Amino acid sequence: MKIENLNGELMSRAINGAVNYLIINKEEVNSLNVFPVPDGDTGTNMSLTSKSALKQVQSVEDLTAYNVSKAAARGSLMGARGNSGVILSQFLRGFSEGCEGKETLDIQELAQALKKASETTYNAVMKPTEGTILTVGRELSDFAIKNYRKYDDILEFLKDIIEAANVSLSKTPEKLQVLKEAGVVDAGGKGLCVLMEGAYKALLGEEIVSEDDDVLNKKKQKEVHLGKADENIEFGYCTEFIINTEYEDLEAFKSKLSPLGDCLLVVGGSGTGLIKVHVHTNNPGKALQYGIELGDLQDIKIDNMRFQHEEVLFSKEEVASTKKETEVVEEKEYSIVSVSMGSGLSELFESIGVDKIVEGGQTMNPSTEDFVNAANDVAGRNVIIVPNNSNIILAAEQAAKISEKNIIVIPSKTIPQGISAILSFREDLSPEENNEIMTNAMSDVISAQVTYAVRDTNMNGKDIKVGDIIGLSGKNIVASGKEIEAVTKDLISELIDDEHSIITLYAGADITEEKAEELRDKLEEIYEECEVELVRGEQPIYYYLISLE
Repeated sequence: MKIENLNGELMSRAINGAVNYLIINKEEVNSLNVFPVPDGDTGTNMSLTSKSALKQVQSVEDLTAYNVSKAAARGSLMGARGNSGVILSQFLRGFSEGCEGKETLDIQELAQALKKASETTYNAVMKPTEGTILTVGRELSDFAIKNYRKYDDILEFLKDIIEAANVSLSKTPEKLQVLKEAGVVDAGGKGLCVLMEGAYKALLGEEIVSEDDDVLNKKKQKEVHLGKADENIEFGYCTEFIINTEYEDLEAFKSKLSPLGDCLLVVGGSGTGLIKVHVHTNNPGKALQYGIELGDLQDIKIDNMRFQHEEVLFSKEEVASTKKETEVVEEKEYSIVSVSMGSGLSELFESIGVDKIVEGGQTMNPSTEDFVNAANDVAGRNVIIVPNNSNIILAAEQAAKISEKNIIVIPSKTIPQGISAILSFREDLSPEENNEIMTNAMSDVISAQVTYAVRDTNMNGKDIKVGDIIGLSGKNIVASGKEIEAVTKDLISELIDDEHSIITLYAGADITEEKAEELRDKLEEIYEECEVELVRGEQPIYYYLISLE
């Protein structure tokens, strides 16, 4: 078998194979997390991002190379999760730009598209770090550009590109010391290699099938939640669809849809060629009719909420919004959106002025679309997003680029940083001024976490065994041992100084009230000059989150 040109059909097949192969191998990618903590999620983020890309590809009718690549880019943009997912979405965007106007790709054009993909990823990152997915993407594209003249078969070309990518991946520990210390290669780079390998296998004719956990979970949820009709719901049909259109006046379209019901969400436009609509209505046919007037429809979903008291096809945030259907929210100057990963933390954020909680954090990074939806759900003309996790910031920044609202992303990397930033917010200041003071406020707090190791490693001179309790601050393992309380005290001891007067413990879901109070009391004895506060955060994975101020 020989392939001289890559047409839309073959490209669609390649993307399908790539995505399913990554889903199959996502746990292997997850296991490459630098820190030996139970929150490695690069494989999960990249697979969810690529699944969103595949969903768009599967809706393409005119199968040209450009149309397929453009659909993949658009899907991955909205579905991007975590830093690795955002970088993957930029890789696909650059590849699509390299395919612009082309029905098929020959070998030279494929090489040029890969080069454009790599350049786009570097341009998307403010401070590119070598030894990551960026490096693997650049070196595989460099190989393609230097060697494409030697090939007349795309299959042979891809085979050698993948070999070059894997060689690049194997050298990532030489470029990034933290990988070398952890004894792993870069997880994002591995994910990119897996995607390339899946595409190659699919083009060879291999059928790659993965079990979609999301679909199975939704079926289980339906079995639990479907039941007696709820006649108290005013607008009974949750209607969702996507319009393929160049129409850009979203406000006019919202005004047309608004009389049909509530919980209206209209996002897209800005050159994407897509408008996504979500509305609760008693007349879904009319909503679809209005959509058809603008363009072709896809991904149509109509659910009778009177037979689904809880709306299982949408996120918890969207379910919560249905309970406020009859509320009329007046526009205001600011709204704050914060990411939270525990019920106690969510209550705390709401108590200090957060308008919308996006559930997520480690192991469950929100997507770009989640942030776009959250921004549209709140009343503020200016929306301040507080991510509270370094792996979520890029997705929030992506949302800021495509949302109709003015989104300000405060680059908080931890829960304590986010709390400090929110407490410094001032309604009377401009968005620029709030951005500055909230960002500066984060430097006033030291953050730390206590969790457990999921594999053996040696970092910062510490020999860590699987199951050990570890205390982290920033990118460093500061303390380790066998007991949660002892490690927590050691961690605080290493970080605290005479400038600190407040120690805050956010107790996780696995810590009993009795144990938490015992630790608080002991810390009060050790640090008599400090105020020790205990908050039930109820976060998973981390026994304690710690703030020193």
